[in-house]
Amino acid sequence: MNANLENFSYLWDGLNSDWALLKFKASPSEKEPRYVIVNTKTKQGLIIEDDHLYQYLKETMCEKGVRIVSGL
Repeated sequence: MNANLENFSYLWDGLNSDWALLKFKASPSEKEPRYVIVNTKTKQGLIIEDDHLYQYLKETMCEKGVRIVSGL
């Protein structure tokens, strides 16, 4: 999995600060927010089909201090 994460290091390496985590709640009854990886400049989301990889990417982005936004 680490090799896969290295391919996505551009999301948190600081060279491109346009990437962020968009925080949202799918329904008012949800206690925990969800996150989508987005490019704040282009307003596009990053689609990762592997759920485990996507989870690791979001966790790594949080650990690396990538900003969290609530709107674009």
